[in-house]
Order: sequence, then structure tokens, then C-alpha cells
Amino acid sequence: MRRWSFYLLPFVTACMGTGNPSVLSNGMVGLPGDPHGVPQFEPPAGDPRFALLLNDERSGGGVTLVTEDSRLSATALAHAGDMVANRYLSHTDLQGGSVGDRASRFDYNWNFIAENIAQGFVTNESVMDAWMHSPGHAANIVDPRAEDFGIGRVGTTWVLVLGREFAERAPPAGEDPPSTVPSGIAD
Repeated sequence: MRRWSFYLLPFVTACMGTGNPSVLSNGMVGLPGDPHGVPQFEPPAGDPRFALLLNDERSGGGVTLVTEDSRLSATALAHAGDMVANRYLSHTDLQGGSVGDRASRFDYNWNFIAENIAQGFVTNESVMDAWMHSPGHAANIVDPRAEDFGIGRVGTTWVLVLGREFAERAPPAGEDPPSTVPSGIAD
């Protein structure tokens, strides 16, 4: 089964590109001629089953487990939604932004960031299986620098963002960093 889903990925992705996905009368997203479709928004954010799958792969690689971060899930869901709405599949959004740009817009102060995208999968297990059979995607999943993750899904378009924040948050633009001199001590 693992090999089957991996080899099906390019075919499914190519097929998704040949029709124009649309919202069906039943509120689902589907290709023309598909009376059923898939749920328009079915984000696995907050779904402990995805976190278990992800951390199972990480523990098998001997790295620390990651926890879901709502800002990274919002980043992932927004990118998945944009790709579906605008009918593309890319790590670069239509404004030329990268995953780092998108995560920063959701106030994630990252010093490590990685992204996996996929299209054509309907279950947590099938998308994880495909990613683990792709060397670049698998490397992101087991990267020891990751501490947080976010997951977003719109229809059959998936985005996984893995990251780690700086230990101290940077001050907002235009503000000075906090003083390192304890209060009450003069020079």
C-alpha cells in the first residue's frame, strides 16, 4: 500500500490540475462531473491523530517530538486555501512569498522553517505515507531542528509547516530591545 500511494501522487496531482475544482451544491469541493467531492474545509488542525502520525515518524528517526502551534496551523491552512482558490500547487505563493514570509505574517518568529505540500490525498495516513516516501519531505518531517508544527487541509490539498522560534521574541519594528541592565543600576 505504501508504494501504491507514493506512485499515485504525481498522477493524482496531475489529474487535479486538468479540471477546475469547484464548490458543489452539497458544499463539497470537486472536479466537474464529480457529484460527491470532498469536504471544502476539513483541516486536521487540532486533530490528535495527525500529531500522533507525525510524532511516530519523528520518534522512529530518533528526534524530539513536535507540538502543534496554532500560528503554524493558520499559516498552513491559509496557504492550502490560497492554492485551492487560485488553482496552483507551489511552495511559493502568488505574491512571491515563501513559507517563512507566510509564517512571519502569523507572528511566528522562526529561526527554522520547513514546508511540505501535497494534493490528492483524503486521509492523514495516505498523505503521511507519501511524504515519508519522498526523501525531501521525509527529511523535513524528521529534521531535529523542528519543535513546532502546523497542518492545514482544504479538500485534498495539504500543507504541513514545521518550525522553531527564536528563544526570545524580537521586539516589534521601531521598538528598542529590552535593556540588559537591571533597573536601579546606574553607569
